[in-house]
Amino acid sequence: MKILLITMEWPPFKGGVGNYYFNLTNELVKQGIEMKVMIPEAKLENESQKPNLTVFACPFFYRFFWPKWLRLYFEIKKTLKNFKPDLIWVGQVLPVGEAVYLIKQNFKIPYFVSTHGLDILMPQKKLRKDKILKKILNNAEFITANSEFTKKELLDLEIPDEKIEITYPCPNIQNNPSQRLVDPWPKKTLLTVGRLVKRKGQEKVIEAMPKLLEKFPDLTYLIIGEGPDKNNLEQKIENLNLNSKIKILNNIINSELAEYYSSADIFVMPVENLEGDAEGFGIVYLEAALFGLPVIGGKSGGAKEAILDNETGLLVEPGNQKDLIEKITLLLEDRVLAEKLGEAGKERVLKEFIWKNQADKLMLKLNDTK
Repeated sequence: MKILLITMEWPPFKGGVGNYYFNLTNELVKQGIEMKVMIPEAKLENESQKPNLTVFACPFFYRFFWPKWLRLYFEIKKTLKNFKPDLIWVGQVLPVGEAVYLIKQNFKIPYFVSTHGLDILMPQKKLRKDKILKKILNNAEFITANSEFTKKELLDLEIPDEKIEITYPCPNIQNNPSQRLVDPWPKKTLLTVGRLVKRKGQEKVIEAMPKLLEKFPDLTYLIIGEGPDKNNLEQKIENLNLNSKIKILNNIINSELAEYYSSADIFVMPVENLEGDAEGFGIVYLEAALFGLPVIGGKSGGAKEAILDNETGLLVEPGNQKDLIEKITLLLEDRVLAEKLGEAGKERVLKEFIWKNQADKLMLKLNDTK
């Protein structure tokens, strides 16, 4: 079987979605699928190739002509001259799905779509995009969802249950840090890894720090990530006079993350749903669990699947500062409970969240399309 994957996210582009496609693609190749991956030219300097897998870059959009995605349609058309896929894999329902839908109409090549949560929530806010979204999804052979939460959103769009396959993200790093970071972070360290946007909840943890420091004066909070809320978070830290207690780091690559996970005491990311912007799953909770860290998340979106409340971590009510402070305090004081949750989380990740297992589920769907 030959598959053409078209995605706007691919390593070294940072983010869980790019790693999701990278790892699933490599597993599919191991199972005999011939893959070609088309990504935007800004994401890859040179074409790369290995047996049964070719990754190449090309322009996706016109700069001035509308619709901009029409350029991608013509690039796909050119690719079809040398590569005849049995299926096209749509990495982003909008705008990639628009070009691929048109390819299907003109060349009768079927496609399937992978969804991640926000990519199907945001288009529903505008009538035109909502109609296009439903058209693309309804004409797909099948759809993968990254969580039960995302699947429910698809069901709400009246996509048949049998057409949806949950294919979970899995950790993208290994528990093999070269060293444990000690200086300048003391024993009690809170850690958040994630994009700096309001729904992730970094601001809520910052606001909780003054109260926590009353009981744990050596507590520190490390935030790793980049995003539009960075200036707001830095200003909040400054206003609360917490510069010596809270640090924001960016440009941290996956190979470096292991040291930070292994040096922390608690991973905390109290996500919440803000105006339809929700956490599709929360792969960082699993990454933290892989290092035996107890995790605290918000009862929102797919985080409720990444964390089993009171089994592999703790969930807090979104926006409830009292609940957040109490859960952090509990894990800082009860190290037996913290270690129990951390070990249970690690065991679950090693058992359930393996890329090969997810690729096997995807293979069953692919075989059904033959």
